[in-house]
Amino acid sequence: MFKKIMIASDGSETSMKAAELAVELARLSEGSITVIYVVDIHRLASLPGYTSFPSISGRLMELMLKESEQATAEVGEMAWDAGVPFRRIVAEGEPSDEILKGAYESGSDLLVVGRIGRSGLEKIMLGSVAEKVVRHSKVPVLIVPTLGRWQNRLQN
Repeated sequence: MFKKIMIASDGSETSMKAAELAVELARLSEGSITVIYVVDIHRLASLPGYTSFPSISGRLMELMLKESEQATAEVGEMAWDAGVPFRRIVAEGEPSDEILKGAYESGSDLLVVGRIGRSGLEKIMLGSVAEKVVRHSKVPVLIVPTLGRWQNRLQN
């Protein structure tokens, strides 16, 4: 069974549903959870005015770090409630690279990632963190899809 489970969280509803699943898997296997939140500094740096106005860049980074605290704390509460050991990682960089690096460095034996479900031109233009993680991971990856039909089936 999986003993060291890493969940990638961006604070979205989809990543929180993925975290619920990861925490339950950890509880059932008597394992632990590591949550990773990645501040995408490359995306921040591409925003107009980010490099020109230090006050804007500092404020944006501050907001991202605050968001990371909220997202990881929410997963921590889930783990605490389930009696699952928990730790957090906040990284800066390209999300898929940092998630993979975090999984390897923490010795995770399962990665759980939420998938927003972009397709077509949007996927080509923006890329997909989940897709990159699956393609390059040497650790098994569990992809949790966007809320929708699968969830309704489970509830009925």
